[in-house]
Amino acid sequence: MLSILGISLMPKVFGLVPNRKFFPEKRKLGNTGIKVSSIGFGTPRTQEPAVLKNATEKGINFLDTGRAYANGQNEIMIGKVLKGKREKFVIQSKMKVDLEEGAATPEDIEDQMETSLKESLSALQTDYIDVMLLHGVRNEELLQNKIIREVFAKMKNRGAIKACGFSTHANHINMLKEANRDNFFDVAMVPFNPFGAFRHSQSGWSTSWDQKALIKEMKKAREHGTGIVAMKTCSGGAYAFQNKKQSTFSGAVQWVLSHKFVDTAVVAMANFGEIREHTE
Repeated sequence: MLSILGISLMPKVFGLVPNRKFFPEKRKLGNTGIKVSSIGFGTPRTQEPAVLKNATEKGINFLDTGRAYANGQNEIMIGKVLKGKREKFVIQSKMKVDLEEGAATPEDIEDQMETSLKESLSALQTDYIDVMLLHGVRNEELLQNKIIREVFAKMKNRGAIKACGFSTHANHINMLKEANRDNFFDVAMVPFNPFGAFRHSQSGWSTSWDQKALIKEMKKAREHGTGIVAMKTCSGGAYAFQNKKQSTFSGAVQWVLSHKFVDTAVVAMANFGEIREHTE
């Protein structure tokens, strides 16, 4: 439990939008021109095509994956499920870039990114990816790297991706502050839940943050057109939203979506029951 770490689990709610419709509302993803379901399907916890297919049948059009998930097999599974209906869905994938402690040449960086993109496109059986993120960014150097930005711009110009951005699991307040300096990135994927903390379901590592400071930077990013994707929405625990007697994981997601600066909340769902909890 997070409480044993000395992390307060008492929710602090800032700027809620009362009586907001949650699902299957479609929202604009920042200024990207892309419309996404307010609940996104986090695919890493399942390799079952039937589970993904069920999520899409429930009205979810935003699918989150990454090159590293299941050694690329996660993207392959998605590609098979979406074959013949790709245009109906929004795919967000991720690539990792290693600067090798400053030793990577511009050619090395470009090769890493182009190779990762090529592999993702092949696995997903598509000629474009809607949103491509830098995966698990922890330091500001990656966000300001000139070559990374140039390669992303090239990918967008030739239509291989529609939008670029970053995901971050820790130090995300500072990462947003850095991104907010010039708003180069189209999308930011950050942890956000009612408790200001989470424990990773697989590795067990945990982190917490200043909720008020995070909300300030998320609002600022969204006001400047950055699409905000919330993750770890259930990893802090269940929550009784709007004074409901029972705490639920769907209640935690509804709390996240009640903030108007959040465009979509990605929920990692592994079975039909979890999909039903968040969509019915």
